Amino acid sequence: MIISMQPMTEPTRTEIRNIGIFAHVDAGKTTLTERLLFASGAIRSVGRVDDGTSQTDSMQVERERGISVRASSAALYWKGVEVRIVDTPGHADFYPEVERAIRVLDGAVLVVSAVEGVQLQTLTIWNALQQLQVPTLLFMNKLDRLGARPEEVTAEIRSMLSHAVVSLQKVTGAGKKSPKIVSVITGGQVPRDTVEALADFDDAMLAKFLAEADVTQMDFETVLRRLVQDCEVFPILYGVAMEGLGIDSLLDAICSYLPFPAGERYRDLSAIVFKIEGATDSGRLSYVRILNGTVEQRDRLNVAGSEIDEKATRILKLTPGRGYEAAQKLEAGDIGILCGLKETYVGAVLGDAEGVAALSSTVEPLLTARIFPEDQARWNDLIEALHVLEDEEPLLNVEWLEEQREINVAFFGEVQMEIILGLLDERFSLRAKFSRPRIIYKETPKMGASARVELRTHGFADIELKVEPGEPGSGYLYEQEVRADKIYYKFIKQIPAVIDEARRKGPRGWEVTDLKVTLVDGLSRYDMGTTHADFKIVAPQALALALDDAGTYLLEPVMAFEVRVPEQFRAAIYRDLVKMRANFQDPTPVGGYLTFVGTVPFVEIFDKTAALYTSSQGQGTIKTSFEGYQRALD
Repeated sequence: MIISMQPMTEPTRTEIRNIGIFAHVDAGKTTLTERLLFASGAIRSVGRVDDGTSQTDSMQVERERGISVRASSAALYWKGVEVRIVDTPGHADFYPEVERAIRVLDGAVLVVSAVEGVQLQTLTIWNALQQLQVPTLLFMNKLDRLGARPEEVTAEIRSMLSHAVVSLQKVTGAGKKSPKIVSVITGGQVPRDTVEALADFDDAMLAKFLAEADVTQMDFETVLRRLVQDCEVFPILYGVAMEGLGIDSLLDAICSYLPFPAGERYRDLSAIVFKIEGATDSGRLSYVRILNGTVEQRDRLNVAGSEIDEKATRILKLTPGRGYEAAQKLEAGDIGILCGLKETYVGAVLGDAEGVAALSSTVEPLLTARIFPEDQARWNDLIEALHVLEDEEPLLNVEWLEEQREINVAFFGEVQMEIILGLLDERFSLRAKFSRPRIIYKETPKMGASARVELRTHGFADIELKVEPGEPGSGYLYEQEVRADKIYYKFIKQIPAVIDEARRKGPRGWEVTDLKVTLVDGLSRYDMGTTHADFKIVAPQALALALDDAGTYLLEPVMAFEVRVPEQFRAAIYRDLVKMRANFQDPTPVGGYLTFVGTVPFVEIFDKTAALYTSSQGQGTIKTSFEGYQRALD
């Protein structure tokens, strides 16, 4: 008789929460993380972002600038629950790091300033959280700041983010040194207006509201927990992270309403690499979230969809109060580090990839620049260091043009440029400088066209490609019509990647997008020595000829913007925006200020932002975020 040693059902994972802290830059996100750790006893003293002493800003450049550059992890215990926290960057230049974190977490806390309110980056992060259906709590910070306006900002949240928000607390004394925050629930009873807030989403609450029946705190929290985890309702809590006000209530809400990991440790391994650190004292570190299964030290791990197969030589597990420490294994729900993986990359899925969303980014770099070492003898050192940084942030798109002796790097903004230079100095003792940045444009076909190329020199390959313009924003689409008996499968399967690489340099020198490519026909012949290399030659040639025949339009990046200025500068700002080819609506007046919202070509913002500050005599503010690409004026 065989007796199974495994349990019949999966043990509960209710004692764990994996959450991320998200915010627009300077809303107090890292300070909040610091206070959560301190309140739980995970750290003995509270660090300060401005002093460079916070736990999750560990790099020198982060401490010097007082901003988060990379996602950092920490963990704590609160009332028997283990909470793993990922503190993410707030600055728009590092938004891809934010998206990667969102995709591996079970819940989120979105921080909003009680003074600045909902900002463009707040909206960008919120949209990503909603798209991926991440249960979210909102924390309104900085209630003690002059100009704090919790009621107005709560209305902004309802208007700009979601009407399905429920305030769990009341605030008095906002804008003063010691504001007061109290729960809306008193004596275990829930007020009618709070019950009404849930009535639209739950039939039982609606029935009790219409019957004017009492709702107990337990009943309310049971319903709220379900609605939060279904992403139907989003509670708001309030506080002052710098002073530790409202922190205990937020921790209670995290443990009460956000979900526990859904994975099962006895299934096949499925894990995702969401961050890489290269050139550390422990070698190359791959940060992973285990979705299902278990990984143990010395296990061999396969990257799904590839031939990469590597051994985890060492395992580190995120542990409350101790950071990452050596462990024998990681299992479903865990966040940890795998050492020894030299080829694994950001976004790689280890093991079973079924049902795992890719870590693709919805944003992309808009600028490129050449970078030079100050010491001309260190070109090779520079390219090697940049490739390490590219492992950590793949969107740098490092390009080494050997003949021109030129290195090109893509990036999101000037802050990221400064950070790159700081990292090169801090980690590799390399001093470097950038050329003036250039805007990254794109191309798209004007019409459909076909081209056929045949190779008969050393081997044989014949290929016909058709190109067509795609819908705006559709990216790149590849299809195949050639009969399977005409080109051997081992050659056909490599063609999409070859074409994808070739389209990065279109007729105008930019990436071709909103493009559909169809493999119409072709031929391979063993008797004439056809090889993989032959199709690597003819496919790019056929694509180039087809795009030359089709012609391409130039596409330019477009930004969403929000300009806020005193009312007396209405006419001047209006003229500036028209000159900048902006598309905007009539401004919204609030408290003596006007807010202009719209879209504008990135080249105009990049070159002429200073004009807006001049026109408002330095009293205006502008916030931007990437919107997409549109046809440029040739």
